[in-house]
Amino acid sequence: MNASVANPKPAAATQPIRAEDLSRARRWFIFAAIMGVYVFYAFCWNTENFLRPYMAESLHLSKEQVAAFYTLQALGALIGALIIPQFADRYSRRSTFALIAIAFGAASVGSLAVNSFSGALVQRFIMGFFMGGVFGCAVSLYVGLFSQTVRGLLGGMVQLVYNGGDATLSWFGRHYADQWQLVMVIGGIGAIVTGFMVYFIVPNDRALVPWGGESARPGHAKKLALFELFAAGYWQITLRLVVLCGLNFFAFQAFNGWITTYLKEDQQLSADLVGKLLTALHVGSMIGAIAWGLLADRFGRRFNALGFLLAALCVVIYLNVPQNPLMLGVAGFAYGFCLVSTCIWGPYFAELYPEHLRATAASIFNWGRIVSLFGALLAGAIAQRYGLQTIMYIGGITFLLGAVVWWSLPETLGAETRRAQ
Repeated sequence: MNASVANPKPAAATQPIRAEDLSRARRWFIFAAIMGVYVFYAFCWNTENFLRPYMAESLHLSKEQVAAFYTLQALGALIGALIIPQFADRYSRRSTFALIAIAFGAASVGSLAVNSFSGALVQRFIMGFFMGGVFGCAVSLYVGLFSQTVRGLLGGMVQLVYNGGDATLSWFGRHYADQWQLVMVIGGIGAIVTGFMVYFIVPNDRALVPWGGESARPGHAKKLALFELFAAGYWQITLRLVVLCGLNFFAFQAFNGWITTYLKEDQQLSADLVGKLLTALHVGSMIGAIAWGLLADRFGRRFNALGFLLAALCVVIYLNVPQNPLMLGVAGFAYGFCLVSTCIWGPYFAELYPEHLRATAASIFNWGRIVSLFGALLAGAIAQRYGLQTIMYIGGITFLLGAVVWWSLPETLGAETRRAQ
C-alpha cells in the first residue's frame, strides 16, 4: 500500500516543465536572479580598466605592464569560454553558472594577497578563467525562458545591467580607487552572494522544456559541443563570429581601456571628475541598451551593426572636443549609447545554432579574445610610443571593420517561427 502510493512521486519530480507554463512573474524573477550575478561580473571584469592607473601607482608598473593585466585576464576568459560552457551544455547550466560566480568572486577577493606584478597577473588569469563562462551560461538560461520576439529586449536589459555594474564600479572608484584592493573585495563578495542565490532560485534546466521546444534536453550530448560548431553548415558562421568578437574586443580595449588614463593624464582631471565622466558614458550605455534591444526585435539582428558605425564617429568627436567636462560628458554619453548595439549578440548567437548548443554558441563572444589576446600589449606599446590618442583612434577604425563583418552574417529574427510552421 505504502509502496504503491509512493511510486508516482519520483516520476512527478522528474516531469519536465515547459517554459510557457511558468508564470510571467516567475520567469522575470528567475531572470533577475541571473542578472544579479551579471552586475558583479561587470564590476569585477572592468576593474582591469578602471583601476589601471591606481594599480600602476601602487605596484610601480609601466603602461605596458598594466596592459598585460588585460592579456592575462583575456587569456583566462578565452580558455574558460572554451571549456566551461561545454560542461554547462552537457550537464547543468544552472549549477555551472552558480559555481563560476562563486569562483570568480573568490578570485577577486584573492587580490588582497597581490603585492607584485607577477601576483597580479596570476590573479587576473584565474578570475578571467571563471568569468569566461559567464556570458554563455547566462544567455543559455534566459533565452530558453522567453519567446524570440522579446529576446532583443532581454539582451538590452542584460547590457543595461552590465553597464549598471560598471557604473557601480565607477561610483565606488570615485571614493576608494586609491584602495584598489578594497574595490576588488566589494565586487568579489557580491559575486559570491549572487552565485548562491542563482542556485536556489533558477530552476534545473535539465527538467525545463525551453520556450518553443518539444522536450527537455537529454542528459548527455553525443559529442562535444565545440566540434558541432565547426560542423558542415556552421563553420563559416562560427569563424565570422570569432573575427567579429575579436574586432569588438580590440576596439573596446583600444578606446575604453585607456579612457581613465586619458582623462587623468592628458586632460589632467581629478579622480572625482573622471568617475563622473565615466558614469555619463555608462548611463548612455544603459539607455542605449534598451533602445538597441527594441530595434533588434523590430528590424532584425543585423540592423544593430549601425551602432558600430556611429561608435567610430563618436571616437573622433570625443578626442577632438575642447577641454570641457560638459562636452566630454556629452560625447562620452553618445559613445556609450552606440557601443551597446552589441546587446543583441547573446540571443543572436544562440539563435544561429541548435538549442542544445546554446551555452557553447553564446560563448563564442569570448572566443574573439583570440584576436584581441595580444592586442592589449600592442595597444600599450602604441600608447607608450605614440600617445593615447593614436591607439584610441585605431579603436574607432576597428569598429568600422566590425560593422562590415556583422552585416555579412545571416538574419535570424523570425527563423524559429518559420521552422515551427
